Amino acid sequence: MPFPIRRALLSPGLPGTESAEIPPVTLRQLAAEALRGGHDPALLCEGAGFQPEDLFDPDYRVSDHQYAHVVRRGLRLLGRPALGLELGAAVNPVSWGLVALGFMSCGHSRELLDFAVEHQHDHGRLLFMHGEELPQAWCLGAHAHFGDREIGGFVVDHFFAAFVQVCRQVVGDLFNPRMVELASERPPYGAAYENVFRCPVRFGAAQNRLHFPREPYAVRSADPVVLAQVRRDLAARENREGRRPVPSALHAMVAQAIRRDLAYPLSLGAIAASLHTSERTLRRRLEEQGLTYARLLEEERRARALTLLAQSSRSVQQIAAECGYTNARTLQRAVQRWTGHSPTGLRRLSQAQGWQP
Repeated sequence: MPFPIRRALLSPGLPGTESAEIPPVTLRQLAAEALRGGHDPALLCEGAGFQPEDLFDPDYRVSDHQYAHVVRRGLRLLGRPALGLELGAAVNPVSWGLVALGFMSCGHSRELLDFAVEHQHDHGRLLFMHGEELPQAWCLGAHAHFGDREIGGFVVDHFFAAFVQVCRQVVGDLFNPRMVELASERPPYGAAYENVFRCPVRFGAAQNRLHFPREPYAVRSADPVVLAQVRRDLAARENREGRRPVPSALHAMVAQAIRRDLAYPLSLGAIAASLHTSERTLRRRLEEQGLTYARLLEEERRARALTLLAQSSRSVQQIAAECGYTNARTLQRAVQRWTGHSPTGLRRLSQAQGWQP
């Protein structure tokens, strides 16, 4: 369910060319937690350049800076220093999408752990992970790429707690780490870590590691056919994303603002005002990245129109109105220019050959 919304503003100073490629799964969980605590989730987003509703867009991504900004505000707003650990322990495995389905399809726990390392970029892009085999354990090591100690600690706590919780749900409650090592010093609430991980936790270690049993535990839902399909789907997604340039944080912000209402899109001046800057400054910053408002508007309209033509039964007139075209004829000419097909011909192609925009 979408959260109550009020306009989120960006504090003075627009982002530069930093890429926006982090799925906001944790931020969505954080916003839900704020709402449960009686807080307006929009308070978390103030200064980040997006609204709580944007977190529900499956294609929306945030930058490192935006992620850290929202987490930092969440820690201050909720006043719970163990927030990363708590949210990780309460994670819903479904929110991990295809990766969680891959875990459920693995034959045993060791295959699951290898799969997690192999597809680490598909469940967050917040950590660098590696596997390490020791005489008595198989270790999953991880470190956050955030220089900020507070944010890095949140990321590690959240991922370790979430990963252990997902493993218990997929493999069974008896599959548990035998020890957890954390590079951070033991905090006053250190006992909470033992409660979550149900094993000894060593603080002040050289690196962050989960020590799992070496012997394999069977996965009850194993299905090699589904696992093969998940691998193909993840590879296909990586191939698509590899061909598509990762937008900068500024690009993603402006595109998302346009995308909210293509029928009546915000003007560049209105977007600039919402970002606490001038239209002239925003135009200049876009031009520095080879972008213009007109081009971004056209890209968003094109993507939405082609998706609706391929995946919906709406009339050309309805699609034209939703995407902000003056009439069906204008959209027909645009589709012909983009694809070499009429809207009707494109629909037939989609139905016959599975064409996708």
